[in-house]
Amino acid sequence: MKTLPAALLVLVGLSPALSAGQAPPRRPSRDLSLEQAVRLALAHNLRLAAEKINPQLAHTVIVEQQAVFDPTTYGEFGRAKSKEQSTTAILGERQQSAHGTLGVAKLFPPGTLIDVHAGGSREWSDTDPIFAAFNPAYRQEWGISITQPLLRGFGVRVNTAGIATARNERRIAQAQLRDVALATLADVEKAYWELVFAIRHRELLEASLRAASKIQSNVQERVKVGDMAERDPRVKQAAAGVAIRQEEIVAADQTIRDAEDALKVITDLAADPKVWNVGLHPTTEPPQTVPPLDPDKAADTALAKRPDYQQATLAIENQQILIDVHRNELRPRLDLTAGYGNTGLGTYWNRTDHELGTADYYAWTLGITFEYPLGNRAARSRYRRARLGHDQAKIHLRALERQIQLEVRNAVRAVATGVERIRAADASVGADQERLRAEQIRYEEANLGTLQDVLDAEKELAEARIRRLRALIDLNRALVDAERLQGTLLESLNVAWEEE
Repeated sequence: MKTLPAALLVLVGLSPALSAGQAPPRRPSRDLSLEQAVRLALAHNLRLAAEKINPQLAHTVIVEQQAVFDPTTYGEFGRAKSKEQSTTAILGERQQSAHGTLGVAKLFPPGTLIDVHAGGSREWSDTDPIFAAFNPAYRQEWGISITQPLLRGFGVRVNTAGIATARNERRIAQAQLRDVALATLADVEKAYWELVFAIRHRELLEASLRAASKIQSNVQERVKVGDMAERDPRVKQAAAGVAIRQEEIVAADQTIRDAEDALKVITDLAADPKVWNVGLHPTTEPPQTVPPLDPDKAADTALAKRPDYQQATLAIENQQILIDVHRNELRPRLDLTAGYGNTGLGTYWNRTDHELGTADYYAWTLGITFEYPLGNRAARSRYRRARLGHDQAKIHLRALERQIQLEVRNAVRAVATGVERIRAADASVGADQERLRAEQIRYEEANLGTLQDVLDAEKELAEARIRRLRALIDLNRALVDAERLQGTLLESLNVAWEEE
């Protein structure tokens, strides 16, 4: 017979806390359903909370781009004085002036720039020559000027390109936020099912320990009545069977704590330091069956709902906007300019108001400005770069389509495989139950088997039940992946998602 490992011999003599059917000291516990875990993660997960800021940041860029079309008010005020030598006294020797102008300018989406302004001035001389009709001289004026690009810089799409791009960037940030939400909830649900597995795994180990302890008790009774010698190898075999299962329970306790801590971090329950010492008791049962999934429909759903696919599509739209802008820059500049204004002049300020209102004194202008850079290589280079970027983005989109189809099909197959694993595990559990029953009969009634055969059969039954549990949890994890990769995990968890 092989020598028992020292660790097992130590475990045989552990404290009563590891004896059959006896659990370790209880910790305070908290019931937690899957729905509660999901809501906690949506409200408090730190990664998700940080990602929620990005759409708000993107919105500030939209406002910044829209501000290009906000009107601008300007003003100009000045005062001048000069003293010059003169060959005649008619012009006077000292001249003074003061002037001021107020105006409003606004750019419109077609590229039209309109400027409306009004102002006045006063000029006077220290001398009063007889030939000076107005001293002091007051002048008032108002005017409007319009500049309209006809080629380069013309068009709503070109002049609002920054707004359109910023809006797409905000949609990209929203899609990225949804992607992070999907990943976070997938992590929550997987962590929840892993905690369920850890707890159920320990329960199965406890049941196996009770069975091994019962066998050990029977052996000890036979030793007491003299049917078996104390040095009989079966005594140590029974003790070893108990020690092995006690060791497995010790490891299972650590797995439970690890799974609890992982869930506490994802849901940010760990924000309260006291929660670290609180056990979590999952109250939601893992579904035993799942509806069949069609891989083709699942792939179509993913292309319609996946946030990363939406981001790639929006990136192509931004590249197209960039192409339009740089194509417009290839054109020569041809701007139409026009202006009109009235003026009034008099010795008194109120007289200039009257003359300004009569519109007898006016000025208008009409002109064209033309500009063409020879070669225009910079604009051509920007346009070519935009075209290449657009082509590259389309290739990335097609590659993403293939990747999505591959991921979804693999996920659907994983769900189908999980269903088959559970069926096989059920058959294995049934077969091992029959084997254990047969070994017990052979050992206890027919005296044909050995105690080790019974212990091995009981251990294999426990392992079959654990495999069945693992298959069930893996099925639910696979279903989570399938929902996430289709972009439908929020709907499957009944989460009403609102864009930030």
